[in-house]
Amino acid sequence: MKHKRLFAAMILSAFVAAPAMAEDNQNWRPWGGGNGPGRQAMMDRIGAIDSNDDGIISADEAADQVESVYAAMDADDDGELTMEEFMAVRMGPQLGQNEARQKMMQDRKKARFGEMDVDKSGKVSKAEFIAAGKARFEAADTDKDGQVTPWEFRAQRRGWQ
Repeated sequence: MKHKRLFAAMILSAFVAAPAMAEDNQNWRPWGGGNGPGRQAMMDRIGAIDSNDDGIISADEAADQVESVYAAMDADDDGELTMEEFMAVRMGPQLGQNEARQKMMQDRKKARFGEMDVDKSGKVSKAEFIAAGKARFEAADTDKDGQVTPWEFRAQRRGWQ
């Protein structure tokens, strides 16, 4: 069985990276204030996607991440994700401090599986998964320049558009 550990963020949401923190700009925080575990987890996930460390996620970087996540989730390598395979990969640290929030996030994750299963087969094909990832990237790319900045991502996640 495959190694299941990923930064799994991003499957469907974290397609952008924060700009590298220059020594003279260490107080700049595109993801919000504080240095708690939630902020660090977000930065770690984002850094895993931004392969050239330029602070922006390109369409190619996002596509590579979506394909990697799909491959990691498809535990039996049959080219289709079952609900069990999809739910088996944890999204984020889930420290167990807020059970109601964890339940809400798991419910959202189940709903995303249903949305991705376009043909309603009960499984998500690689093509369906990639199409969903592409749609999320395109929704975040508000200026349609083929890349997503931390600001675009944050606005999309918080509904500021």
